[in-house]
Amino acid sequence: MRGYDDDKNTKIYLAIALVAGLILGAGFNGLIGSILTGSGQLNIISVPDNIGAVKSTNVKFITFINGAAVGNVNITLSGAAVSHGTTDENGMLELPVYATTNGSISVTASRSGYRNGTSVIKATPSLDVSAIPSSITADVATYVTFTVKSMGKPVTETYVNISGAGIALEGMTDSSGQIIKQLNAPNTGKIVATARMDGYAEGSAIVTSASQEILTISSSSGSLTVNVPAYLTFTVTAGGSPVSDAGIRISGAAIGDGITNADGKTIVLLTPHTTGTITAWASKTGFAGGSTSITSTGTQSLSISASPSSITAATPTFVTFTVKSGNSFISDSTVTLTGAASGNGVTNQNGIAIILVNSTGTGTITATASRTGYTAGSVTFSGVGQQTLSVSATPSNLTNGAATFVTFTVKSGSHPVSGATVSVSGGGITEDGMTNTAGQVTMQITASGTGTINVVARKDGYTDVQMTLAH
Repeated sequence: MRGYDDDKNTKIYLAIALVAGLILGAGFNGLIGSILTGSGQLNIISVPDNIGAVKSTNVKFITFINGAAVGNVNITLSGAAVSHGTTDENGMLELPVYATTNGSISVTASRSGYRNGTSVIKATPSLDVSAIPSSITADVATYVTFTVKSMGKPVTETYVNISGAGIALEGMTDSSGQIIKQLNAPNTGKIVATARMDGYAEGSAIVTSASQEILTISSSSGSLTVNVPAYLTFTVTAGGSPVSDAGIRISGAAIGDGITNADGKTIVLLTPHTTGTITAWASKTGFAGGSTSITSTGTQSLSISASPSSITAATPTFVTFTVKSGNSFISDSTVTLTGAASGNGVTNQNGIAIILVNSTGTGTITATASRTGYTAGSVTFSGVGQQTLSVSATPSNLTNGAATFVTFTVKSGSHPVSGATVSVSGGGITEDGMTNTAGQVTMQITASGTGTINVVARKDGYTDVQMTLAH
């Protein structure tokens, strides 16, 4: 590390790692004291003094005079990186330094009563290394792609050394800045891929070699009914992460198999042939297997819910029906509507059926869920009358030939109604607008001639309302 005083005179070259303490022993104090002259001259060390460009690096700054620590010193960076901070009472400061470009970073140490100390940190292009995947399983051969870039661009013909966890490999990056290696680590631990090339600060990436993880398998339903087909979703994870391409084998009161997708899921159609236990076993090379159990029982009852729980008469509305048996969603259940509305639908694998319901009048609508092997369930919801609207205008009296801004307010009861269409016609006027969240819309209207000016407010689910403007 090269240090300077305010006169730009070279004071010292220091190759010293002062991380745990400032001065290592009294003998070293004497050495610094003999080299650094001037009792009021601040000196500063930066560790490291060469960092990568276009990346953040933690740099430790150490301030002292003649081997003795000096605290509360202001550190200012300029040039290829800009930052500042103050050393603690032991003369130490750690800052994240982000070099925006290649070049030099000037470091200035200042404190009242002392002469400034300066030093330079060099920012050079750094090699950024990435590994995909970044984790492998010990004793399982896995292809890993290492990519070397600098300042966002691939670096070709870069030497890459790969070592650790019993692996020792090397190679050169191709025209895409990549090198692909098959890793089969006999041990667990870190595998370090280090990239080196003249003119660049070296970079590295870590691939973790882990022991076999235990597969965890879960089912979308913990209970099935004898002789009733059901689609079950099995999810396989390891350490909380989904596992793809895991094999699922199902045995016992029902049989089946499947392979998980990228989300660690597979859907299997099961039909229990007897009561008892169904076992689902998950397996994959490099993992310890796992299992879960499902109970096969006799006839179960259905429950059904509706959302929304009321609709407006003569206004077609999509209603979502959810069918369950216990806590399990039931697919392929028929939903039938009777009463103030009619219709039917069939639930999907999530136990949901969406039906467009058009109540012919007010009253109760009954939705009944049925499926072979289950006791039917039902729910009621209401068809209610349309709500009424009111509309007012300010001003409500217009002068012919004069452009006037008129604010129309639409309410239902005392509540403003947004999204209502307001149409003005007659008296030479044809205008339309839509109310905002305050139930208001403002239009510029110019009345001309004679005749009635009609104002109509309307919205689905509400009864239209009309008023007139005087002119």
